Amino acid sequence: MKFKIFGILIVLCVFLCCASPGAKQAKIYQGQLETMIGKKTDDLEANFKDWEFSLMYTWQEENPSVEVIKEHNRPIVKFSEVEMQEIFSEEGKYHVLYFQKKEATTDASIGTITEGGMSYMADTAMASDRYTLIRTVFKDGIFTHFRIWGNVHQTHVSGLKRIR
Repeated sequence: MKFKIFGILIVLCVFLCCASPGAKQAKIYQGQLETMIGKKTDDLEANFKDWEFSLMYTWQEENPSVEVIKEHNRPIVKFSEVEMQEIFSEEGKYHVLYFQKKEATTDASIGTITEGGMSYMADTAMASDRYTLIRTVFKDGIFTHFRIWGNVHQTHVSGLKRIR
């Protein structure tokens, strides 16, 4: 019984201590961004260039309605209903910027040889990219809100040939 509890504790510690690289990096960005709340747009843009982030999408609107916000929502980094009410409750000119950074790429080929010695999907390659995404909100030129997604994966498959 003591060994079971000890084993469970070790497994739990491993899972808690071994956070993914994306999560670790997101915590670093989060700590730095929290110190920048209340600063002007120019101060923040220099940091994103230093961190090697690129601008993915931007929009701005004065006193945006829920419909306008939903129109600009992106699939992964969209505003929730609660966020819309909390962030955009006060009147003002809002500027929303979405940034992305490719953190890592993993490549693999998935071709095989069949029982008859024929190659099957021999030229097929698969690449998985891991990104960090950051959504920032500025109200009247002042940085007011951000949210970070540290492990966003995008997978590409190339070289598939269709047999007819």
